[in-house]
Order: sequence, then C-alpha cells, then structure tokens
Amino acid sequence: MTLKRFSLFLLSSLFVAICFLLASIYYFFYLPGIKAEILDQQQQEFNLLHSALSLSKNSLTTLCYDYAVWDELVEFVKKPTDEFVQSNMPDNAFEAANIDAVLLTDINNQLVWGFQHESLLNSRQSLVNLITQGDTALVKILPTSAEIALHKVSSRSGYLVLDGQLIYFSNTTILPSAAVGEIVGSLTMFRLLDSDLIKDISQLSLIDFSIQPTTKTTNTSDDFFSFQQIETISPSHTWLIGNKFDDEVVLVTLNHKKVSLPRLDWLSVMLLMIAAVLIISLSLMMLSKWLISPLIQFNQNINDSSNDGLMSKMRSNHLIDEIDSISNSFNQLLQKFNAQQNYLETLTVQDALTGITNRRGLEAFAKDIVLGWHKEQKGFSAMMIDVDHFKAFNDQYGHLEGDNALVAVAKSLAEQVSTYEAIVSRYGGEEFCIIFSECDPNIIRPIAEKICRAIEQLHMPNKIGNRQWVTVSIGVLVVNGEVSNATQYSFSDVLQQADEQLYLAKQAGRNTVKLQCFTQ
Repeated sequence: MTLKRFSLFLLSSLFVAICFLLASIYYFFYLPGIKAEILDQQQQEFNLLHSALSLSKNSLTTLCYDYAVWDELVEFVKKPTDEFVQSNMPDNAFEAANIDAVLLTDINNQLVWGFQHESLLNSRQSLVNLITQGDTALVKILPTSAEIALHKVSSRSGYLVLDGQLIYFSNTTILPSAAVGEIVGSLTMFRLLDSDLIKDISQLSLIDFSIQPTTKTTNTSDDFFSFQQIETISPSHTWLIGNKFDDEVVLVTLNHKKVSLPRLDWLSVMLLMIAAVLIISLSLMMLSKWLISPLIQFNQNINDSSNDGLMSKMRSNHLIDEIDSISNSFNQLLQKFNAQQNYLETLTVQDALTGITNRRGLEAFAKDIVLGWHKEQKGFSAMMIDVDHFKAFNDQYGHLEGDNALVAVAKSLAEQVSTYEAIVSRYGGEEFCIIFSECDPNIIRPIAEKICRAIEQLHMPNKIGNRQWVTVSIGVLVVNGEVSNATQYSFSDVLQQADEQLYLAKQAGRNTVKLQCFTQ
C-alpha cells in the first residue's frame, strides 16, 4: 500500500471516527440530557402546582383555627345572638378573606349558623346536608366522638367536588382560646377554587393550569394527590380530583412551558463535514511521518477515551496546523459540553429564587450524613426554620417583596453558618432546613438563637400583634451518634421530629427555638 493511499485511508477513518463521536455525543449525551432537563422541569411544574394548592388549603386551615379556638365563639354556640354575628362574623369579613361558605354546628351536628357567598349558592343545601346528614366517617369533615372526648383542638381539611366545582374545606373543633376544654361544636370553612383564585395561584407559582368538571367514566387520568412521576414529555398533563362518596370529579390540566426537544441543525452538520473534507484533502499532500504519527496518536487518544468511558483532552502544539486545529476544536467542544453538564447538574440542586441548595440537594447531602450516622456513629443536628406570619407579610407587602424577604433570610442563614460544617437549604415555601455535622446541644442551641436574632435584626417590617419585624421560629433535633438501632431510622424520621419542635416553637409564641435530642 502506498503512503498516499495509506494516508487517505487513515484520514478517512479519522473522519468517520469524528463523525461517530459527535453523533454519539449528540444522541447519547446531549439529547438525553436535554430530555432529562425538560422532564425535570415538567416534574417541577407539577410539584409547584401540588405545593401551591396545598399551601392555599393550609391558609384556610389557619384561618378556621383562629376563629374556632375562641372563648366568645364557645358562648355563641351555647347561646346564639344576632349581635355577636353582626360584630364578629360579618359577611364582608369572610368575603375579604376569600371564604365562600362558613357552617357552624354543635356537637350533635345541628346547624347553628351559616354564611354562603353567591358563588356557592347552588351548593348551599348540598353543603349543609353534607355537614349535618352526610357520612362523616367517609367524608371526614366533622370531628369524631373520640376527638371530641379528648377536649383538645383538632382539625380536618381536604377537597370536595360539588356541582362541578372544586372546593377546599377546613373543619376545627370549637373550644376555649386556651385550646383545651369542653368542645361545644365545630366550625367548617369552604373556599371555592374559582377562576380568580386559579389566576392568583398561577401568578404566584408561575405555572399555567386549569380546572374543569368531567366524569370518571370518560377519563382515565390519575389521581392528582397520589404520587406523580412524569415520564413522558407532553405539552400538557391531566389528573383527576374527586370525592370518595360519589362519582363527581374535576379535571386538572397543567400546561407546560418547555414541551419539545431541540432539532438537529443540519446546516452546522454540513459545514462541519465540509471542513473535515477540506482538512483531509490538504493533508494528503503530507507524506511524511510528521503527518502520520500525530494522526496515529490522535486516533489512539480517541480510542482510549472510548474504552475507559472518560472524555480526555487531546494533546496540542502539533507540527501540522490542521492537526493542531482539530485538537483544539475537540477540546473546546469538550469544554462546552462539560460546562453544560455542570450547569444542568447545578439546576437540579439549586433553588431558583434564593440561590441556596434546594430540597433535592438537601436529600443528596443527607444521604452521606445518614450513612455516616449508621456506619460510623457520627452524630449531626437538623434545624427546621419557618418564617413567622409569612402569609400576612405577603398579603401586606405583595409576593414580590415576599420573594425578596425569602432571599434576605436565605442570605442571612448562609452567613450565620458559614464558619460551621453545615448546609443551608430551602425546604419549601418559607421553610428552610440546616444540617450541621455538630451534635453538641450546647453548641447548636446558641447558633439557633443567634439565627433568630440575626433575622429579626434585618428589620424587615411585618407588624403582627406586638411584633414589628420579620422573625423566624426554629425547631432543632440533635442526633447523637451512639443511638442504638440507628439503621432503622431514616432522614425523614429526623426531619419529622425537628418539624415537631418547630411546631412547639410556634405554639410558644414564635421567634423562639425549641431543641430536643433524638428520641428512639
């Protein structure tokens, strides 16, 4: 074989190898990465919608609790008067709070007083029948006799579909303001998920969705509140929300922003192929070992990268300019590819609003923490942090200022723990989580108290009661490394106990810290 033919064969093989490599990168790395990104974005949009609906329901639960746990309402149930209704429960107050219906019942499930907005006028009798005559064991709206016998506050909440409309409901037992004592009845509030509320939720969560009545027999969509993992890219996905006591359902449709994979730019492909052909044609004039040796080495590097699964850079500073150009082009392509991969990985673990670690990043970090706890008996601590009265802040200053407040809180949290081995993450909404490798309560408690003071000293106004500034409540769980049978506990068990301490901190008046060592 002549040198010319050998060079032609070698360079032709190189041309095929480069095309195959670029095609492999495109089809086996680039496209799957983009598809995973789109699926992840669509999954995040579903998660946002799920969280937005849940948060909207939770605000109704809080309002219902505030009304039901009230000494004066206890007296009203025992002895109803028009003066009390006019003074404390006017219709315009409920309308301002987006409450569409309120039903007050005694412990015998008899209606004492009711209010309904015109949006639920047709459902009025349905609501009353559901409350006073319905199967409460099935619907789970009114408290059971066992819950009433406890003489402690209890709440129930969920969703109803009546007359083709989706309705939040929340029910709380009526008892004195101390939250303990004789239960005289229960208070149930309803909020219609109408077009205005859907618009508000869409603007808050930046997602496009709609809710329409349908029937179970004509739709095979999954239940919205069961765990949903989106596996196929689609312009929209649909789910059902229905009752447990009849066949009435509504259809939830989520319209996605990113819905298709990028198309291959054939012009760029043709230009790359033309450039490769020109390089091969010019290289045929070189019939010395200075041409063949670099090509052999170049091809060897590609084969080595394919064999070990690692994409390594090519050697530069070749004698032949064309060979050096190919090497540099490949290295630049590899650098751009790696940068894009790093960017995609960053998106999956970084909270888009605050810039700190998101819940997914927290869970990834927690795997190593829990593994060290289980295998090496390394203790750690978990803080659950919640911004006090954040809904009131949003209502007074707007959601844009609410976002700015969350960013300021996240920045302050990061600054307070910067000198410790810890990770700060946004757990969801106005709730944050910090994981420390430290497990000494005498060290962790001062840190938590310092965080409370630091947030208050940001002087973000939020006048609630006798408070002036935005504050946080903190629940802390210190996990000792020598807990027996540690392997039977998961990270979610730790967060649950930390969240219970957060609840106690809120009950204690907020802007405070509650700490507990891990209990088996």
